[in-house]
Amino acid sequence: MADIDFLRTLGVVVVGLWRREGWLHGELSEMRLEEGDLLVLWGREPDIRPLASHHGFMMLMPFQGRGQARRRAPVALAIMAATVAAAATGLLAPQIAFLAGAVAMVLCRCVPVEEAYQQVDVRIYVMIAGVIPLGIAMEQTGTAQAVADLLMAHAAQWPVFVLLLVMFGTAALLTQILSDAATTVLLAPIALAVAEALGLPPAPFVVCTAMGAVASFLTPIGHHGNLLILNPGRYTFGDFLRVGVPLTVLIGLATVWMARALWLGGPLWPSLP
Repeated sequence: MADIDFLRTLGVVVVGLWRREGWLHGELSEMRLEEGDLLVLWGREPDIRPLASHHGFMMLMPFQGRGQARRRAPVALAIMAATVAAAATGLLAPQIAFLAGAVAMVLCRCVPVEEAYQQVDVRIYVMIAGVIPLGIAMEQTGTAQAVADLLMAHAAQWPVFVLLLVMFGTAALLTQILSDAATTVLLAPIALAVAEALGLPPAPFVVCTAMGAVASFLTPIGHHGNLLILNPGRYTFGDFLRVGVPLTVLIGLATVWMARALWLGGPLWPSLP
């Protein structure tokens, strides 16, 4: 902890350190920080407030609540509704509609431009820029087609409902070790190849893959948010499995059922005998 020098770099002093086994005593400066550690900080309000937006910390006890101006809330709600309506009706492409909505939020002063810039996480764009060439390479080298052919060789006679569940489940497992964006980029070419081999629309296969990629409830390492609450909540790996497995199964069944109903002409409601 002495290498970080909290007082010089952040303007605060660490007065306590809590870990799963309890409060740590001794020379705090010699302690090695680990994920999930709880720090008790002392300092001035102007120095503590920026830590709430710091990527390395999560404030469990805000020093002081910050008042929010609500006079522009109706404008913000109107912009959000117009954005969703424009994308849903096809008046604008989704990416154009939401980009226009974000610009409108800033122009109408619902969000200060400085705060908008602070919310942009450059790491996401760097990660996506890295995995997109990998997905393109899988498609151009024939790797995606080879995986799809291998899948079809063993599952050609399976119902489409089961194939969609396989795509969802594969993405749900892979996203435990990769990010959701990386999982989608890697599996999307395979989903497209499977749909093409079956002569079916690609939309349900891609949607099921993308939904599986965000189902990161199975393990503590599936999402950085899981790691943040792991130690403070005293959760175990088994806790995530007990809750995550049934939750992932329910989301998978609902996603596949709706995808089949929307794009493959399947029944929206189960037929009664």
